[in-house]
Amino acid sequence: MIDFWTQRDYPVLLAVVRLFMHTGDTSIPVSHVQRLSQLPKPDVQLALQALYSQPYLREDGKQVNAAGEFQYVGAPNGEALRLAGAWPTPENLLERLVAALESAGEDDSREPEERHKLKQAALWLRGAFSQVALGALGGAGGNIISGG
Repeated sequence: MIDFWTQRDYPVLLAVVRLFMHTGDTSIPVSHVQRLSQLPKPDVQLALQALYSQPYLREDGKQVNAAGEFQYVGAPNGEALRLAGAWPTPENLLERLVAALESAGEDDSREPEERHKLKQAALWLRGAFSQVALGALGGAGGNIISGG
């Protein structure tokens, strides 16, 4: 079975997100999406149908011609931005926090007691307290970052 997500839909989603992040346009020309994704026009059209079915793309900004082909697509939503790596997830925010604590814990310009506490905090966040931290980074009810 063909993996449409990785071979067709995801590259088109990435192209839409990149164009949106670069231009800020909320109505993105499909010709630009096709050029950036380097996929044939029929594949881009099918991918856009799939992406709208989730939906990963906003309806406003979408334009379809008389033949039913997408001419412009709307901006990506929050879930699309996260899938493309353009918005943070609680998991990658936690990873960045732990890395910063570990780095600070190795900083010889800091007092030994402070370095020990920083290293200990990093260990806790990697281990037993990771779920608590993920919940906090997810925001109120886990929805600040996830948008839920």
